Amino acid sequence: MSEPKQLYGGRPPKGYLAAHNHVAHTPGFRHGTNGFRRFWIPPEEIKSGEWEVCPCGWRGDDPKWCPHYARAEHVVWWKSEIAKRGSLEAVYRNIERMLYRRDERLGLLLPANVAEALGIRRKECSSRSRTV
Repeated sequence: MSEPKQLYGGRPPKGYLAAHNHVAHTPGFRHGTNGFRRFWIPPEEIKSGEWEVCPCGWRGDDPKWCPHYARAEHVVWWKSEIAKRGSLEAVYRNIERMLYRRDERLGLLLPANVAEALGIRRKECSSRSRTV
């Protein structure tokens, strides 16, 4: 018998469940954004205890992805972040701030004058406030 496999894309085979990888994300992340991946897993993987229902809120607007699963370590991370920051929304803000700072450090952000000319509003991040 072959090993159960994670399947990317398409409709899930009967009984397969929605899951995603360990990459920090916000609700709107799509497959491929910053290394984020979503896929279908067979129910046997849930029974193994390595996967748990994920509390991250990703794609909560689409019943096809609710509930969804992630590796147990990732679920522990989400639960600890929610407890530490007080809400799921606060975790999202922290992830956005983290990604913004990374992009800024790597020089991936458009210069302010170019962004303005294109009509793009840059996010300003600091430890105290966040505006969009």
